[in-house]
Amino acid sequence: MIKKHDNQFILKMNHHNSFYLIFGLTADPPHKGHEQVIINSHEFMHKAGFEVSQFDLVPTFEPNLIAGKRQPVADFEQRMAMCQIIADDLNQNKKYNVRVNEIERFLAFATHQKSYSYQTLKAIDHPNKLFVLSADHFAGRWPKFRKWHKWQALIKENGLLIHQRPGHRINNSFIQQLQSTNTHVYIVKDFPEVAVSSTFIRKNFSQSMRGNQQILSQNVIDFIAQHEIY
Repeated sequence: MIKKHDNQFILKMNHHNSFYLIFGLTADPPHKGHEQVIINSHEFMHKAGFEVSQFDLVPTFEPNLIAGKRQPVADFEQRMAMCQIIADDLNQNKKYNVRVNEIERFLAFATHQKSYSYQTLKAIDHPNKLFVLSADHFAGRWPKFRKWHKWQALIKENGLLIHQRPGHRINNSFIQQLQSTNTHVYIVKDFPEVAVSSTFIRKNFSQSMRGNQQILSQNVIDFIAQHEIY
């Protein structure tokens, strides 16, 4: 049975509609905005009649830096630990199945190269994968996603769950192009958002921010303070 939802035709729940969601992030640090993406992903999938079998947080090991970006301040172990804090909180409070996946470290040691999203997704063996991304990669006349390593192969082999962000108008014609290749390309919109960035937190983390649970979970705040990361 087919139903229409958010201008997309979505197959009603059956045994083929269980998806493995993968969310790559630098996690320097992971914040309430990232948590909201996880929550919104689950809510969207539930409303669409889909099941989330597992949700992986995949911290980048050696990011492929774009203009204006710098290497993470927190080391990989610290970023893994902060992601685990978020996963544990959501699993306890929301009854999700969020896990932290260190696949990018394994790939880096195996290949001695910086990892790309295509290789990371390729290494995760599951037939129904949805890659969780932000709308800024799909905005404008020339979406940044077109510059990704093997982006055409990526979309053929993996679905996308694209989260809307303020100030980033999605290129709908490009989305239609992607959907013509893979029907499992979905836009998550009209859900709550938390306007905060890791860059802002790193620059402004101080005694005053340490009590701000609107942008960081208290357990992450305590971890950052204990290890004097920022």
